[in-house]
Amino acid sequence: MQLRSLIAAALAAVLLGAAPVTTRLYSAPAGNRPAGIPHPGLPYVAILPSGRIVAPVGKSVAIGASVTALALIPGGRFAVVGGRAASGGTLLRTVDTRTMQIVARAPNSGSRTEVIGGLIAVHDPAMPGRTILVASEARAGKVALFSVGADGSLAPLRPGISLPGSDPEPMHLALAESGHLLLVADDRNGRVDTIDLATRRPVASMSVGALPSGLAAFGPRIFAAGAAASASNLAVRSLDSSTASSENIPLDAPLDGATTVGGVDPEAVAIEPGGRFAYVTLAGVDRVVAVSLGESPRVVDGIDLRLFADAPYGTMPTAMVPSMTGHELFVALSGLNAVAVLDASTPGVLHRLGLIPTGARPIAVSLAPNDKLLFVANAEGNGASATLERIALTKIPLERTTLSALRYSRVSHLVRGGTLVPPLRSGRKSDAIVHVVDISLGPTYFNSTPNLRVLANDFAVVGDYYADAPNSELGSQLTYSGTIAPSAWLLDTFRGRRSVEAMPPDLYPRSGYIVNALARAGMSYRVYGAMVPEGPMAIGIPLLHVLHGAVGYAPRPGARASDRALADAFVSQYAREAQRGDIPTYQAIELSSNNPLVQDRALGKIVDAIAESNAWGSTAIFISPRQAIGATAADPKHSFAVIVSPYAKRGFLGHAHASTASVLKTEEEILGLPALSLGDLLASDLANYFTSTVDESVPDLGTNERMQR
Repeated sequence: MQLRSLIAAALAAVLLGAAPVTTRLYSAPAGNRPAGIPHPGLPYVAILPSGRIVAPVGKSVAIGASVTALALIPGGRFAVVGGRAASGGTLLRTVDTRTMQIVARAPNSGSRTEVIGGLIAVHDPAMPGRTILVASEARAGKVALFSVGADGSLAPLRPGISLPGSDPEPMHLALAESGHLLLVADDRNGRVDTIDLATRRPVASMSVGALPSGLAAFGPRIFAAGAAASASNLAVRSLDSSTASSENIPLDAPLDGATTVGGVDPEAVAIEPGGRFAYVTLAGVDRVVAVSLGESPRVVDGIDLRLFADAPYGTMPTAMVPSMTGHELFVALSGLNAVAVLDASTPGVLHRLGLIPTGARPIAVSLAPNDKLLFVANAEGNGASATLERIALTKIPLERTTLSALRYSRVSHLVRGGTLVPPLRSGRKSDAIVHVVDISLGPTYFNSTPNLRVLANDFAVVGDYYADAPNSELGSQLTYSGTIAPSAWLLDTFRGRRSVEAMPPDLYPRSGYIVNALARAGMSYRVYGAMVPEGPMAIGIPLLHVLHGAVGYAPRPGARASDRALADAFVSQYAREAQRGDIPTYQAIELSSNNPLVQDRALGKIVDAIAESNAWGSTAIFISPRQAIGATAADPKHSFAVIVSPYAKRGFLGHAHASTASVLKTEEEILGLPALSLGDLLASDLANYFTSTVDESVPDLGTNERMQR
């Protein structure tokens, strides 16, 4: 009986995410199932490209391509979600909260691509009896207004409200208690503008620091969380611009580029109903902190929302809403596809109560006036469409939904582990593979890439592989860190792909990229075109300090290296290193030509140089796309990966579900590195594609110019 109790206790600890005392391997719950919707009758239950599962609680409705904001109309009869439409232009949808059906769409000409940064619905101070919807149009640099009809219809009120200053980027919105003062966070200029909704005119503007992503107001004060010059802070300002009241409350220590590579990434601010404390979500470190709002505001408490103690970061709390009583705080965990329910009955002190499963990447939350219904906007929803989810809180069996949320995120099992590809967190390196080469591809296809086809025929192919990043820039972050930071995703949504490369240090993943892990472990590495934003002169942020002296090819500042130049530089440098016997442990190469033949020729040169060297017998090469390329009509993210090594299973085609983070996880296992994020920790690895039977025969590749013409 005592033994049975011990086993039950151990099982409960595992299910609740307790830190393991033995080598425990986590994998994605998809198993051998492909991404998609398994049951047509359950359209919101889906297997994601990452291999995780979403099975949202309550009732959901599909919204469209991209959702970034949510507002409840006063009274709670309607909810409005905003974002970007797939066809271009503004996405605004009104949903009847009783039937969960879309009942209205804002007029959209589609003449330009616009994204809604924030939404607020309020009784119009300029016309009693009318309800208006306020929407920040980030790219247009203005605030749009809509009249809300009794049926939920949205009628534009023109003109909109222009913001002061140069090139404004209005994002998050908040409302002062008076109901007529609107606060607008201008991300690009690091300020908060105050607008009098009665006159539709800006009345004040105040600097709060870079990227004020969280915004709230209470009484005479404004609270804006964002990135300061060297670390994140909570800016406290007076609502009355004539009062010189200004405080900055530190939320993070300065980044050191070693253990703290990226910042804490504050995403949301909420004030508890009594006004004594502010809560701030820190998506970069999986925390919610409580800030005392007394005479000397300061951080007084916080709660760790990682999956288990000392787990890598990645649950990513991005939005929150307190109940009207203040007894509960509901926090959207965009990295776990769940809402965390926290006990806040003692103001300023938070405790975990449980988890509620949501759609993919919950990004906004709102409570009905009676605290009985929770609404969640899920940016990626069921993998095919963003969704709005309605959760009846009075019917939630929290213990059961917590276990479900964990089960949808990972499976775990104790493993003895091999020595060729030791399990993650075993503390061991591979006893045979010493060198890892990661070759990341741009758009390419087997039917036009002869070298890639030869390698796929000869070596191991990951057949059910999903490149789950929407573009190359976000794909790079996912490839080398196992995750996409919430702010990187938002920057890409609002400013475009190039902004991700130039984003400030605070917005990178906390533990950095694999090169940072290698530097911490004292291991050698070199990169060719990878992880270097806008040319090598951009190496000046903590994340990339470790690349000094490790960049294999340096194009001119602001330029990208051609695939041919990268391949030539690699072959030349590799030959010298092989001759000296000091080949780096890890090398990353990013190929990006839009011409598949150019890319394929570069691939052939690189692999041929490795296969002909004396290091071939101890090398594993991972070849995979870093973005969704539309490989199949059924699923654009369905792609492939090829593993080239004397230890790779020859002619093997595997069908276990794998994703971008699976490659990173397997590289970490071979090199004995810890997981960088929750993404690689919970991904399925590729250990099954290796064998201890060594075959050192080299591939027959064509690298001559004539073949590629």
